[in-house]
Amino acid sequence: MRESHCYDDPDRKQTKGEVFSQLQVLHDTPFFVRLDGRKFKAVAQKLEAERPFDKRFAECLVSSGKALFQAGFNPALIYVASDEINTLFAYTAPFSRRVEKINSVLAGTVSSAFSLNALKHFKNYLIVAFDSRILMMPSEKEALEYMTWRQRDMWRNHNNAYAYWMLRKTGCKPSETAKTLKGLKAKELHEFLFKRGVNLAGTPCWQRRGILIYRQPYKKQLETTTVTRWRIKENWNLPLFTTAEGKALFRQALKWAKPHKKE
Repeated sequence: MRESHCYDDPDRKQTKGEVFSQLQVLHDTPFFVRLDGRKFKAVAQKLEAERPFDKRFAECLVSSGKALFQAGFNPALIYVASDEINTLFAYTAPFSRRVEKINSVLAGTVSSAFSLNALKHFKNYLIVAFDSRILMMPSEKEALEYMTWRQRDMWRNHNNAYAYWMLRKTGCKPSETAKTLKGLKAKELHEFLFKRGVNLAGTPCWQRRGILIYRQPYKKQLETTTVTRWRIKENWNLPLFTTAEGKALFRQALKWAKPHKKE
């Protein structure tokens, strides 16, 4: 596995008291950086975002994830689910895998990117923050299981959000809404909404399954030859990661992410 040492200062000396500055992710071990939006319910309210989902809000998250590619951090792929930006480093990692630097700089990058995109999409400026944590993924199987888990969690959040906001829009107070929905199982929740005209299986795919961001090759014709170029792909129509199609997409994105020679 080839390491990327971008953004490192080899001559930097450790300051007295920086007891965590040299803590590193294990060499040659893939890992996710999960970036979670802080108090995003309040953020959505301040932006006057549509409930339960607003595509402009999702576009802000996707653009913030793409900023990590554009800034040169070289993630293998990024999975956007709810208010999370799950960033997988499979082959290269920034800052010589230093945990403190990865968490602080990546969180700062997506926080500033989201704030700028919120201004663009909502014409509203506000300060946004993401927290960051690192999750070790020793194998491809575990990385896929992690994404499957986050996708299932998004489906659960999707269902709860539709039920919650349907009741709120009919005039129910938050306490009344919580009481009505308390204890409802998934099947009961489906039936509850279906009777009121909401088919959870028919909502936009990105609301149910999230959005995947990865590098994709394409051919470009020059005057005398055809060369391979790379673009950042946003996939808003994901399959379930438990299906053969979902597993194939995950593995293809990883294959495309492997270090390649530039033409």
